[in-house]
Amino acid sequence: MQISKKFKLLILSLILLIPTITNAATSSDIHFCEYPGTLRTFMIIGIGLNIIKTVIPLIIIGGGIITFSKIVISGKEDELKASVGTLIKKIVAGLVVFLLPTAINYAFNTLITNDTSKFTECSTCLLDTDHCNIPEQDPTTYQED
Repeated sequence: MQISKKFKLLILSLILLIPTITNAATSSDIHFCEYPGTLRTFMIIGIGLNIIKTVIPLIIIGGGIITFSKIVISGKEDELKASVGTLIKKIVAGLVVFLLPTAINYAFNTLITNDTSKFTECSTCLLDTDHCNIPEQDPTTYQED
């Protein structure tokens, strides 16, 4: 199974983009992770990641099993040997897709060394949508006592 150039470019751009976003969120005075719109966006992306993390491996592995079953039923030994290799590749691809969000979480956690940074709110909404706390107002409209 060949990895397309577009996919490689997408992964490379994400790898290069994560430190930029982290640096912008932690070193600037804006702290864009305090805004409800930003947190909602990260939460929607996180929900999409969870769906992709679950559905895509099932489709890949399920398709491989169906193909393998058809070849077993047909009884062709030459195709059976080739299909075992294909099934193993599909299982590995499914596991990679399943573990990709975990790798992204690890990347965020290693880039964010300070728990007091404002970017932890964004990464929580992206990677742990159940614990995402979205404020009702923008931080600029808060009333100071």
